[in-house]
Amino acid sequence: MNILDIPTIRKIGDEYGWTDRQIELALANAIRLSYIDRAMHVECDVSLELADITVRRRNGYGEHGVWIDINNPILPSTKQLIAAMEVLQYGDGAPGRILEGEVAGYRDGGIIYRVNEDKFVIVPENLMAVADFHEKPPVGTKQVLAMCAAIDPVSKMRHASRRGKEFVAAVTEEYYPGCISAIWMGASNSWAVLRMAPEHMSAWLEADGINVKHLQTVLGLRRITLIPDGKGESDQEKRDNEVKHFINNAWKACKIAVLEATRIVIHTPLEGQDPRKLRTFQSMLQKIAPEREQVIL
Repeated sequence: MNILDIPTIRKIGDEYGWTDRQIELALANAIRLSYIDRAMHVECDVSLELADITVRRRNGYGEHGVWIDINNPILPSTKQLIAAMEVLQYGDGAPGRILEGEVAGYRDGGIIYRVNEDKFVIVPENLMAVADFHEKPPVGTKQVLAMCAAIDPVSKMRHASRRGKEFVAAVTEEYYPGCISAIWMGASNSWAVLRMAPEHMSAWLEADGINVKHLQTVLGLRRITLIPDGKGESDQEKRDNEVKHFINNAWKACKIAVLEATRIVIHTPLEGQDPRKLRTFQSMLQKIAPEREQVIL
């Protein structure tokens, strides 16, 4: 049967940012659903290039059944077609689930990804990884995504994220389960500080930190700093130990002059002082040790 309203179907597909193949799959699904409502099982093939629809119904049961062509198949309404497309757009997974997506295109500053079964999700500009924000990944690049509950109001695609503490925590747990005991994010979500058991930290830093570099690439971060779980007989000693390790690992040129329960005094290097680096360091230190007054000299 000929497709009578290809211009309208293509216009809908353009609004969703879909290829012809995706539109064909959605139309075929919408036709099958129309027959399911009538308690009939059909198979359907759609070709926009040939402007042709082929529909077959099942006659009989099991091995003795045969497929019979339907000469005048039921076609879905525009509303039914859009409903089928919205179902396909949702992607695979509930909010928080980790998926691998392939960059399929760009829209409104965000990135569209193709995920399982040729479904699409979008990472809006405010949820993009910092590395992707400054330099868009080429089409075809495969990246890790975390699904969100929100849906894009225009394209109807499910939102995904590559940014923030929740994304870093979910992906890190997926790659290295049970390793991380705390995460702090700073520098506009481009810097992650990960706390873990000392034995895990040693493994991560083997081979010149190959695991850290791999995770940094996967997460699209500019920097990852590791600190071990604090050691000591009291909670205060453990906290002091964590703060010392953070300062040493984040900015080795700094020297701790005073480390008290409510105050910390740090001497920064006199030469090559970078105000932006200092602000970023102070901000992260405030997140890790919010109970302490900072005195930076």
